[in-house]
Amino acid sequence: MVNVIFCAHGDLAVSMLNSVNMVYGETQNITPLLFNRGENAEDLVKKMQDVIAKNKNDAWLIAVDLQGGSPYNAAARLAFSDSRIQVISGLSLPLALEIADNQQVMAAEELTDYLLDIGTQCVQSFRHQQNSEEEEADFI
Repeated sequence: MVNVIFCAHGDLAVSMLNSVNMVYGETQNITPLLFNRGENAEDLVKKMQDVIAKNKNDAWLIAVDLQGGSPYNAAARLAFSDSRIQVISGLSLPLALEIADNQQVMAAEELTDYLLDIGTQCVQSFRHQQNSEEEEADFI
């Protein structure tokens, strides 16, 4: 099992977990961390260390919103010195759902690789096409 931290700017991480729980019901071993105005990467490192210390022998995936932002930099700093920690950026509801769905059955590195593989599938475009009336009725 992989323990997970969602960390993002503002209250996005909490909202993301609330959305995951809306879809799947209560999830376990996912901790949201707020990154508030006025905080810096050092503050986040401390918050992440406090969460990880509760299960210090377990594998961790830290999912952040933006590569290169303070949450990412804090997570990368921890992962640099601890091979049990994986980091992924681009946290979105589709990725958060995949994390919750697979954290029990995949190892941290396997889950990270899986998320990287499916990441581009999570962004889709709707394109209006001229359809027959029958096809339109099936869609509605």
